[in-house]
Amino acid sequence: MKRTTILLYNLFLFSLVLSVCSLSYAQVGINTKTPNGILDISNTTQGFVYPNVALTITTDEAPVINPNGASLVVGTVVYNTNTTSTGSVTDVHPGVYVWDGSEWTIHFKKRQAEIFEQTSSLRTESNFAGDWQDIPGIGVSDSKTFSAKYSGLYKIEVKTNYGGGDMIDNGDTNVAPEEGEFRFTFDGTSYTFSTKSYSTYNANVNGGTYYSDIWKESYITLYLNLTATATYSFYLEFDQFNADGFVSSGNSGNGRGYIGTDIPCFIEITYIDE
Repeated sequence: MKRTTILLYNLFLFSLVLSVCSLSYAQVGINTKTPNGILDISNTTQGFVYPNVALTITTDEAPVINPNGASLVVGTVVYNTNTTSTGSVTDVHPGVYVWDGSEWTIHFKKRQAEIFEQTSSLRTESNFAGDWQDIPGIGVSDSKTFSAKYSGLYKIEVKTNYGGGDMIDNGDTNVAPEEGEFRFTFDGTSYTFSTKSYSTYNANVNGGTYYSDIWKESYITLYLNLTATATYSFYLEFDQFNADGFVSSGNSGNGRGYIGTDIPCFIEITYIDE
């Protein structure tokens, strides 16, 4: 009888050990009895909250620690609540970060892109007072600004569309360019680029025909390092050159040039550091 009792007791211990081992390698389900992975959380109204920490730089593990005293394990995930604005690519901003063994990497791509467009067409003047005319909607008087979300490299594209005015009717066939210069100013620094468009007059077509506003696209692309949370002012202007062979030398009437009549000028600022 005693031998039978001992045998039954040993079988019980063996079964218990097997149960514990099974539980040690089983999947864990929260709000579900049939987990589909090592951890399966089922809920339709609540989210999973990452540990909230305040990182100071992407290359420093702190303040996150490994409770075993070793370095952080690759794949450690946290939600960073802090924003730094030193102007370095190691700055941090709020979001989910993953430790890759040497630095914190943002779990989701950093994205920021904004477009600022000309709001109405402009007729240019070669003798404009002060030389530079505002491009409507993005000129000096519009006081446009851009606020950077991140620290790092941004691409700034300025694209313009310019067409010449009417040439003088001299009873013949004429072809000549009307020219000017755009000036884009960003954070106090100005960048200029030239443009020209050819116009024609043909006295032999329909008793005399003007071909004007044959627009040409001109552009400039800049790559600038910006700082997170900083706000930058910018504007776009145009200086029309004196145009021989055009009505009123391009200063008035139909001799004036055209900017943005078909396609508006625009400024696009895009974060590209990732």
